[in-house]
Amino acid sequence: MNILFAADLSEPPSLIQEVEQFARRLNAELLVLHVTSPYPATPVVPVDPLTGLTGYAPYTVYDPNLQQELDQAAARAYHTFLTSHFTLPIRAALREGNPARVILADADDLDVGMIILGKRRQSRLQRFFLGSVVREVVEHTTRPTLLLPIHEERSQ
Repeated sequence: MNILFAADLSEPPSLIQEVEQFARRLNAELLVLHVTSPYPATPVVPVDPLTGLTGYAPYTVYDPNLQQELDQAAARAYHTFLTSHFTLPIRAALREGNPARVILADADDLDVGMIILGKRRQSRLQRFFLGSVVREVVEHTTRPTLLLPIHEERSQ
């Protein structure tokens, strides 16, 4: 059996320990997936040089060097998260796209036995405006899904 754990890199160490203990008890391979959202084509508000108006330029600026630096920073953050939090051997994947869609696609492609997600408490207003990756995954998957509540750990 294999377990897909979708991480947003802000999970507390106590949650990671729970995920590892669960995988250990089931003698399962642990797959750790992190999905980054695609970066916008314009990292700055476009300005039309003729009129000086912002937001109305009929073109966009794309800086491949900036894109490469952002991708490298995301990869470093993911690597740091993995090495500082996990003690079990894992299989890691860093993908780009819509988080819920990528989680669902990877779960199907890898034929995982279970999906584990951390669930933060959100207000109704946050759910309305931001939506929820967890909600979308749960609504569209046919696989067993375990939601672990994320309680913010207090620094001492």
